[in-house]
Amino acid sequence: MSLYIYMFIYNLALLVIFWNLYTFISFNAKSIYAFNKFKLNFFLTFSTTIALLSMAGVPPFTGFFSKLFILTLLANSNFTFFFVFFFILLFLALYFYTQNLRFLLSSTNDAVPYTFEIFLRISTIYLIFTLFICFFLIFGIFFLDDLILLFSWIFS
Repeated sequence: MSLYIYMFIYNLALLVIFWNLYTFISFNAKSIYAFNKFKLNFFLTFSTTIALLSMAGVPPFTGFFSKLFILTLLANSNFTFFFVFFFILLFLALYFYTQNLRFLLSSTNDAVPYTFEIFLRISTIYLIFTLFICFFLIFGIFFLDDLILLFSWIFS
């Protein structure tokens, strides 16, 4: 059950990241240097940061609690090797996602031509759906018991 919840939350965060990248590329990116302007749009940067922090498993986000459920399940089942292996992978993933965040938030804007558009034409459906997922990734701990009941009903 914990694995299904973990995969659901992880896929929601991936959906936000790829949807942000698709939106940015479809409206703005004409060259590789265009990604330097990604951080100028606050909404794209904020939602991508929330999704990456949730995927990294930072404690106030829902991704942390789903990883904690899996670690607790492995510890209670006496799978010591898998517990240690998963724990090491958690720290490697945390390093990977924080490096991606560092690149996203510290990229320079020097090489981008001045004619580049920074404003996106963001659709209302995209905005509402992304805000809803970011809200769930931040405050999802309050909904996890309902999510557990839903998954137990679906997969039983």
